[in-house]
Order: sequence, then C-alpha cells, then structure tokens
Amino acid sequence: MAKVNIVGSGPAGCILAYSLLRDGHKVTLYSDRTPDQWLNHSAPTGTAYLWGETIDIERQLGMDFWSSDMFGGHGVLFDLAAHVGDAKPKTMKGLFEYGREGCGIDQRMRVHRWLEDLEGKGGKLEIENVTPARLDAIALTGDVTILAAGKADLANAIPRDAERSTYDKPQRNLSMAIVRSKSGRHVREWFSDRWKYVPTKFDFFADAGEYFWVPFQHKTAGPSYAALFEAKPGGPFDRFNGLKSGEEVTDVIIDIMRKHTPWERHIADDVEYISEDRHGWLVGRFPPTVRQAFGRLPSGGLVMPVGDTAIAFDPICGQGGNFANRSAKFIADRITAHGDSKFDEVWMTKVNYLLWAKYGNNQCFFNNTFLEKLSPAAQLVVDTSCANDDAADALYYGFPHPETMVPAISDMKVARTFAARHGFSHKDSGA
Repeated sequence: MAKVNIVGSGPAGCILAYSLLRDGHKVTLYSDRTPDQWLNHSAPTGTAYLWGETIDIERQLGMDFWSSDMFGGHGVLFDLAAHVGDAKPKTMKGLFEYGREGCGIDQRMRVHRWLEDLEGKGGKLEIENVTPARLDAIALTGDVTILAAGKADLANAIPRDAERSTYDKPQRNLSMAIVRSKSGRHVREWFSDRWKYVPTKFDFFADAGEYFWVPFQHKTAGPSYAALFEAKPGGPFDRFNGLKSGEEVTDVIIDIMRKHTPWERHIADDVEYISEDRHGWLVGRFPPTVRQAFGRLPSGGLVMPVGDTAIAFDPICGQGGNFANRSAKFIADRITAHGDSKFDEVWMTKVNYLLWAKYGNNQCFFNNTFLEKLSPAAQLVVDTSCANDDAADALYYGFPHPETMVPAISDMKVARTFAARHGFSHKDSGA
C-alpha cells in the first residue's frame, strides 16, 4: 500500500483521503484550517449543485450525512433573454438526471465533519499553511503527493496546460450570496407558481451575463438558495466589485432582479441575506484553467493535481464541485490499481490523460459552450429544448453527463437529428 500526502482539505482532498483509507493506504492530509475554522470562519467557496450521481460517491464512502434531509432540487427552470430589457424571454424546463434529487450542500459543514472523523478512519491530519518550500519537502516524504489547493496560489506549483486551457483570463466577474425568505415561508415556494418541481433557476442574458438560484442546504439556516451572478465585464450586471458584506451583495442582487427580471419581482420582495453567517458571500474572478499532469518541484519531487487544481471551471454549468468528487474518486482508484509500482511522471501522465478522456474534455467543452455566443448547433439544441420538455430533460442530463450532449451542441448534423427526434424543425430556430 502507498504512503500518500494530500495537500488541501476541501471536498476533493477529503474524498481522495477517504477513498484511499478505505483501500488501506497510509494517508496524511494537510489542511490550512482546523475543522472549527472550516465551519465557522470560512466562506463557502463552492456552492455548486451536487448531482445525485456525485452525492453517490460520498454515500458509498460513508461520507454522506446530509442528503436524506437536504433541500433537494430536481431540475432547471431557465429563462433565456436575447438582451437586457427583453420582456418575452424563452423558457425551458428540464430535469437533472431525469428527476434525481441533488442540492448545493454547504461544503463547510461537509468538510468540518470529514476532518473531525479523519483520524478515526486511520488517517493523519496536519493543520499547516503549506508554503511552496514546504510542499517541496512534503513531496519527498511519501510515495505520491496530491495537490488539492483549489484555486489558491499554491496551485501554481503545477503549470497551466496551454493546449487544453481555452482561456487565459476571467470570462465573468462573479458574486454569490446565500439567501432565504424574509417572510418565513419555505423557499421551495419561490418558483412554485411556474413549475411543480424545485428548480435550479437560470436567468440568461446574451448581452449581460447570467445568474442562478441554486437549492442550498445551509449549515445552520437549512433550506435556502445560493444566488450566483456571472457578470460579463463592463455590462449592466457588473456591479459587485468592491462590495464588503453579504448584505451589500444581496441588495445589488435584489436591485438587478427588480430592474431586469420582472417575472421574479415577487421573489425580490422576499429575499434576505442570512445575516448570522458573515462569511456566506463571495465576490471575485478567476480564469478557467486546466493544469498539466504534474509539477516538478525544485528538489525534483513530483506533485499531481486533483479537483479545482486540476481543472478550475467557470461556475456557469456547475461542473467544478462535481468534478471535485469525480476526480478524487478516479485518482484514488488509479493509485490502488497501481499497487507497489513507482508513482513516476509516466504514471501521472497516463492518469491525467485518462481523467481528461473520461471527464475533463467533455466537461470543459460543455461548460465553455455556454460562456460563448452559442454556436448554430448549440442554439438549435437550446431552441428545441425550449419547445419540448423531453428535449430539455435530455439537455439537462448532459450537465452531469456531458458526453451525451457534446455531439449535438458541436455538430449541426447531430443537432438537427436531435431537433427532429423531438418534433422541432431547424427552420423554426434562430440558429
């Protein structure tokens, strides 16, 4: 069995650690925060809706303590506007995984519990803010060292993959606040006048950007929504830079809703920030980045990436938090399968190639499609899905399983077949 060092204690690092411990490996997990600091003094840097298939990974490892009581969502209610001021946006309603429940489960309470339990599972937890020099030393003490540093500066120990990285600068200015109903009614009622299911709500403006309402299980407030804005730089939604509190972010969210989404003004009147959580908000930006298979440190030691360190996705299609679980489980399985062989750069390159082929390539293409002006093929798929709920279900099955939809959103011939299958003529599309 291998001696494995994992630097970084977010979901990817923890799931990797638990997977390896289950298989009998010796694991040391380095965290820059104590469990209490994770729970009570950290921002929820990931608020992605976790698909049912992703939660299954945690369940299989004995790490799921929340899904039975989570504020479960079922799919997407999508309003697609040609521009700000478009009074008649197209609407799409579709189910994730044909109706399986998922949720944005507060990663702070997840990580807190997992770190608390780690040593009881046989792992070793080191609380340490690992520097580049310290990472170099750590990499020489084990058989393999995995970097799970998310988007932090330490991730730069592994070079950017210029060939696979489509972008070299941020594509959106991001903001997020976790909100609840100030009237006391259950947030599941916010969109119940439009759909019988609990949705992730998408509002898409071709000229301004996007914003999303993600069903969220907050660490103390319980059922809530994470409101995430993706503002195109310089556009009418780009109003969050320099804000200093969750209340300020929420006030801007409410103002944008009242001005630009008249179909949601009744919700704007009922939104309030979860004020007892002074960390439940974010403002920032980052370039979507794919990193190479490994980094070679000054001592000659190697370190390989997992989760956001391997691929930092723009949040637009919710790929990042789900890739964290998937990539961690995938790499753990490859470590176990490698047995007592050497974990060298040849092995790391092979694992990286397999991970890219299984998940990364399609997830990146799918995600990036919606950051850009839609191609004619993607536009036809979207128009078909607005006209036909079965087509929408197929499109939203593609969020957790992008390999099922990448051919249609990238190839007009396949897109036309998709449209015809659902009774939609490409002549009726704006494509």
